[in-house]
Amino acid sequence: MKAIGNFLLDIVIGTWLVVAIFVTVCLLSYNQYKVSTFGTTSLLIIDSDEMEPTFNEGDLVIVKRNSDSKINIGDKVFYYNSAMNSNVWIYLDTVQEKKPITRDETTFVIDGEKVSGEDIIGKADGAKVMHHAGTFLGIFTSRWGFMFLVIFPTLFAIIYEIMMIIDTRRDMKMASRNEE
Repeated sequence: MKAIGNFLLDIVIGTWLVVAIFVTVCLLSYNQYKVSTFGTTSLLIIDSDEMEPTFNEGDLVIVKRNSDSKINIGDKVFYYNSAMNSNVWIYLDTVQEKKPITRDETTFVIDGEKVSGEDIIGKADGAKVMHHAGTFLGIFTSRWGFMFLVIFPTLFAIIYEIMMIIDTRRDMKMASRNEE
């Protein structure tokens, strides 16, 4: 019975370790818009119902960045927009115009507004959706979620290990006194 308990404990600790490392990597990979970006791939957490029916609140959308030359008029794209105020919002809309400026730089007209190619996240048609995973990732990457998921358990594990070292040392001292 003790072996089964230890096995289950190992599974729980292993799962916690994988989740803690993944969440930490996601936080360390934030771009200036607080979106986890790994090379050309971004993890978008859909936190409102404005993109329904295509994407629902709580979805995690994995979007691969396309080069500007592969984005055409009529494509639905995710993009950053900070025109309204200092907050940056992620929108999903259709490209209406495409204006190449240089070989590497393009300006797009989306929903009547000019959007730089740098602000395009990627096409919606190639995105992968994980339903409800965005809710969990959003909670885990929040300040409180990270504190309760990673910081507190790590702190408790360190304190537990320090207490075990102190107890072992105390037992060794007692054993050496008994031998004398």
